[in-house]
Amino acid sequence: MKREQGFSLVELLIVVAIIAIIAAIAVPSLLTSRMAANEAGSIQGCRTVASAQVAFAATNNQMYTDLATLTTQNFLDTRYVAANGFNGYTYAEDQAILGLPATVPFAQPDGFGITADPISGYGRYQYGIGPDQVVRFQSAPFGDPAPGNMVAGDGIGIRN
Repeated sequence: MKREQGFSLVELLIVVAIIAIIAAIAVPSLLTSRMAANEAGSIQGCRTVASAQVAFAATNNQMYTDLATLTTQNFLDTRYVAANGFNGYTYAEDQAILGLPATVPFAQPDGFGITADPISGYGRYQYGIGPDQVVRFQSAPFGDPAPGNMVAGDGIGIRN
């Protein structure tokens, strides 16, 4: 009597096909979930920068500063000024949040404006925060539709 051991080629191909189908379903969901997690992290990052600005202002005669100074004086982690950012976002000063045109020098002492800009493939939306401590939707730089009916300047988590 012949004893067969192992699996046949057809059985192995069926298992590989099933795994490929499951992966094709799961990978897009995983990438979308990662993007949503990066976006949530960027919103929290904006809040962290704003808290650091308030802490700096409390110890420096109610005057705000830039990200580099917040980092060198240990109010913020160095990841906030790194060119490659973290969690799929980079952070930068943005005077438009203060309502200033780009031609006006940045008004650091009177206020601050910080944007969290997505790195392509890691986030869909740009967020910003100013002295009012409200994280706001800024734009969808890669052509994705805005979440819900949001327009630039709408607060995140605020019902209108």
